[in-house]
Amino acid sequence: MNSHLIAPHIKQKLEQIVNIPTLPQVLAKVIPMLSDPKVSAREIARVISQDQSLVSRVLRIVNSAFYGFPRQITTIDHALVILGFNRLKAAIFTASVLEIFRDGKNAIGFDVQGFWEHSIGVGVVAKSLAKYLRLPNVEEHFIFGLLHDVGKLILDYYGKEYYKKVIKLRADKDIPLIKAEEEELGFNHGVVGALVLDRWNLPPDVIDVVGWHHSVLNYEGRFLQNVAVVSVADALTRLVGIGNGGDPYVPDLSQNLISLLRLDLASIDFVLSESIDQIESMKEFLEVIRGE
Repeated sequence: MNSHLIAPHIKQKLEQIVNIPTLPQVLAKVIPMLSDPKVSAREIARVISQDQSLVSRVLRIVNSAFYGFPRQITTIDHALVILGFNRLKAAIFTASVLEIFRDGKNAIGFDVQGFWEHSIGVGVVAKSLAKYLRLPNVEEHFIFGLLHDVGKLILDYYGKEYYKKVIKLRADKDIPLIKAEEEELGFNHGVVGALVLDRWNLPPDVIDVVGWHHSVLNYEGRFLQNVAVVSVADALTRLVGIGNGGDPYVPDLSQNLISLLRLDLASIDFVLSESIDQIESMKEFLEVIRGE
């Protein structure tokens, strides 16, 4: 769902109601580097060293209970040795995106704390699913899950007056948030997230997961497994009540979707059980997100 695939009238309306921010200079450099296989972790570390706030956030993430290393990691180079390239990239990617929303405590009309609890939960379950399915680049599935609902946050941060109407409509009619978005705005948070992440030059797999996680069976792109994993993880995370996705409804977990990933009840139970311990470490991770 790259921006050129979004109908022009939707893009026009979105740009009218959402003041899409530009990325800070260092993030604008770092984010494209994270998806470039020719770029080394040391090159990335040199760039992020220009922003000590970002360095601090990366080190807090890798030293959190979420990663579970017994000894303190004190530098980005040290993190590279301990975590390896892919896990460090995931941590930097996560910190970079969180840096964009570091003033989230000021958002209104939306449960930001519950949002991040849900998003982290989806990231953990998505990573566990990817590991169970033996998919490549398992660490990236945490990022996919973490960002899957970022369009909601973008609307709440940068289109508050419009999104307050969406939230009120959802409550008044007692309907899923995504239906309230489509009724009030003419598009949903997936479209918003995909357009903005494309504008920020995030990788195409992230953009497609964000744009299609509510309509997997209509997706015809090359990242079908990634989209399906996050869609299932989203439903499972809501089913067990982790965080707040904006409404009490559990997305449809159709048999077609389960079959697509060759899952059954036993495998789903195993993945959820494996995820619970990691989700328990989310409190410290949330403190990193809030910058505390």
